[in-house]
Amino acid sequence: MLIPQTADKPYTLNISTLTIKTIAISLVLLVIITAGVFTIFYNSRLELQAVKELRQDNQMKAETIEWLDQEIKQLEKQKKEITDKQNEIKKLMGIKDDENKEVTSVSGGKGGADVSMHQYASVDEDIFNRIQNLRTYLDRQEQELDELLAQVNNSPEYFRSIPNQWPVSGDITSPYGWRKSPFGGRTQTFHDGIDIANDVGTDIVAAADGEVIFSGYQAVYGRTVIIDHGYGFTTKYAHNSALLVEKGDKVKKGDVIAKLGSTGRSTGPHLHFTVTKWGNTQDPLIYLP
Repeated sequence: MLIPQTADKPYTLNISTLTIKTIAISLVLLVIITAGVFTIFYNSRLELQAVKELRQDNQMKAETIEWLDQEIKQLEKQKKEITDKQNEIKKLMGIKDDENKEVTSVSGGKGGADVSMHQYASVDEDIFNRIQNLRTYLDRQEQELDELLAQVNNSPEYFRSIPNQWPVSGDITSPYGWRKSPFGGRTQTFHDGIDIANDVGTDIVAAADGEVIFSGYQAVYGRTVIIDHGYGFTTKYAHNSALLVEKGDKVKKGDVIAKLGSTGRSTGPHLHFTVTKWGNTQDPLIYLP
């Protein structure tokens, strides 16, 4: 009821319960809508900022890829120049130029450690392959130059230390370098050796003269032998079924050191063979005839 200050008759204002509920609901909806609009506006600002940062990140990655591509092209040019000069040296020394073999994977046992490249997923896979090919090429050139130097210096000990004896006969089921993991998944992984498949119990021989520095079990590689050949060379022979040498043993190129198997992380019988020079793995096919 409303009572005016004058002597007029009081006014009566009747508000129904439905009207009160309607007003209350309207106020609640207004608050919800206002909060929703504010939230959408705030999230939109965050999304715009995220898009801006993503664009900047993508631009930086694109610039990095372009820079890598230019560097690789320069290295490939230098590679050709080195090859031409090396061929000239071989001609002067009367050495026949050997052709490098191409290797393709076949079915059979595979294994070894996998190093993932998911942290570089934004970089074109072709760039990784070109970098790996250049690295292998330069390793091969270094090896050939070392051999040329050894011939000039007449150093038979060096030649005996080169891991150029096939450790086992068989098919190469997984080459050195980037590969699709044999254990599943879509990510490319790095394989630090070659896998050679054959029957369980096949003789494994030393690839060069040296001293056994490890003979035992490793979590990934199973029963493993590692030999130090001097001149920076070491070789690893993994997934064996039996080990025939012990740490400290002296071995000659071609000596039987183990029996082929499938121990450790492996999909089937094979030898995982790794060549390391001065702590860096190299493609064993650089050395194997």
